[in-house]
Amino acid sequence: MKKWYSVRMRSSKGGSHENGGQHISGAERLVTPVELETTTTEMIRRATMHTRGEADFISLKIESIQPSEIQYILPLCVKEIINESHHTTKKVLQEQLVSSPIPQELLFSLYDWIIQDNVTRGAAVIDINSGKRMDPMIDRGVRVSHFDWDKEFKDKWSTEKLGVYNERRAEAIALASKVAAAGTICEICCSDDPEYTTGYLTYQHNFIRIPNMKQKNSPYGGRVFFVDAKKLDIDEYIHYLETTPVFIGGIS
Repeated sequence: MKKWYSVRMRSSKGGSHENGGQHISGAERLVTPVELETTTTEMIRRATMHTRGEADFISLKIESIQPSEIQYILPLCVKEIINESHHTTKKVLQEQLVSSPIPQELLFSLYDWIIQDNVTRGAAVIDINSGKRMDPMIDRGVRVSHFDWDKEFKDKWSTEKLGVYNERRAEAIALASKVAAAGTICEICCSDDPEYTTGYLTYQHNFIRIPNMKQKNSPYGGRVFFVDAKKLDIDEYIHYLETTPVFIGGIS
């Protein structure tokens, strides 16, 4: 059986995230021992050469993973839609979630919060029944971790998805697939990168890319997970998202 390592990088400018530093970039991989050196070098380069600026704080964590701990899930289906302007994003969200149990007022208020958020470092977990946040540390949020693509599956998938695949998009689909597999009803995500205005929505096993989710050059962004707290054990849900190793595609 292969030995695996979880490699995680977070970088910021002006100090650590916990001390108010500005987020620059992050990355997540599950790799074999022979891939460790190359992977960590690539992550450090990413942190120091990002369009958001050069990080002066880089956190790099490496943990060994037992093969028996790893779960395997399929990726979400990718769906492309048209959205001409950030002014029409709410209409798009409403159309895509017309059959969802999420109240429209809650959906719109959380979208407004996402595109203005510059505080929460992870995702906010929202109960669709009460509208309340279920994650215990408000500024921190939930950090989805310990996931990656199965390499052979990814190579085949990316060949079949010509025009859809690029590395940034593949990372987002991998993360969103793990979030959906945890029992999340819907995820809404918008990057805090000023140069990247395309966000996404997940619902009913679809990864729905939404162009112009936010205004161009906006440095704000965030993510929200909608759940039904009556049907989930929130502690188990968060534990799965943050600590359970998951490969997208492939078989054990």
